[in-house]
Amino acid sequence: MATSASTSYGPHTPAPAGKGAVGIAQSRGERPYQEDAYAVHSLVVPQSALKWNVVDDRLGTGWTPQTLEGFEGEQSPGEENKRQVAYFGVFDGHGGDTVSRYLRDSLAALIEASRVDEIPAIIDEYRSLGGYLKRYRGGPLDRFRKDSPEYSDWKGMALDDLAVLAFLKADCHVCADPKMKEKGGSTATIALLHSLDLPHSHPYYASSLLSLTIAHLGDTSALLASTQSGRARRLTENHHADSRTESERLRTSGTGIITDSFGESRWGGVVANTRAVGDAEFKPVGVIAEPDITKRVFRGDEFSHLILLSDGITDSLSDQEIVDLTRGFRDPAQAAKKIVSFAEDIGADDNLTCLVVPLPGFGRMGGMDTTASRREYRQRQMSSASSRQKRM
Repeated sequence: MATSASTSYGPHTPAPAGKGAVGIAQSRGERPYQEDAYAVHSLVVPQSALKWNVVDDRLGTGWTPQTLEGFEGEQSPGEENKRQVAYFGVFDGHGGDTVSRYLRDSLAALIEASRVDEIPAIIDEYRSLGGYLKRYRGGPLDRFRKDSPEYSDWKGMALDDLAVLAFLKADCHVCADPKMKEKGGSTATIALLHSLDLPHSHPYYASSLLSLTIAHLGDTSALLASTQSGRARRLTENHHADSRTESERLRTSGTGIITDSFGESRWGGVVANTRAVGDAEFKPVGVIAEPDITKRVFRGDEFSHLILLSDGITDSLSDQEIVDLTRGFRDPAQAAKKIVSFAEDIGADDNLTCLVVPLPGFGRMGGMDTTASRREYRQRQMSSASSRQKRM
């Protein structure tokens, strides 16, 4: 399946519309059912959250929008003005599709509804899950708790703080719901894009200055493709028990890493991803839903496009192969379809999901296709293997 902008949207906000706004492709692979999900939305969040989000960046520190843009929900009586943010998400379920579909349908609304006064209660609820989480302080949200030694009121909630709080709220909801808590979990990668153009913002695919925020759990991925060089730039790191950051975080939990018969590391012999929404039975041994945050402000045409992927693709293709597969396309839907179809051609058997988000440099990516010969070799090898099987 491939589309330019097609998904199920919540009733709270419209999704980016128009051909070429985003390319989406999916496949079940060799699996009997689809556990991946995706979402595209246009969020409306307080203007201050966007300002705090870029205040530490040299390119964004002077961003002070004063103009009204006339969209529904921009002005609410007694509240500060709001701004629009483009939201893209990929969710990879395990143990079923219940949690990935919940995130698809609910996470965007949770970000919009997040408030600073919710933080103490959410952290207390998270601690009540026990075990490792008894010591949980809220990560980047700890500074908003007045009883914390990290408390500081000089900086309000930024967009990344809203995302962290939304993930924790989602996890609390899943773990408290009898119908969902026994239904596995889901990894997630979301991308939040908003224009820093003044006096009026432009769509993300036509902005001269952009803010990008990535919130990430597990082994879904986000990549940027350089317009000038065509090089892939990874924005996420897999949350596996043997990764440097996760092994350091989990070393005091009393649970160890066991390598399975396929050579893959499993936390406690069972868990592949040490950060996920859901997996309620593994919360006491350190599986958390606090996302890693990556933020950057960049000139709009510095990058050609953003790619969000489930691990069915990244387990089969290198980052550079993925980016090189998008060369020459002017329709992001066709670029996404090419990535998924090539992964299928070389034997990917997991669920496959790809979102290609065009940025102002889309269609003008330079540099050399450095993986062309390797991709051709891999296709020949797969073709030869298929021919041998047919003769057997």
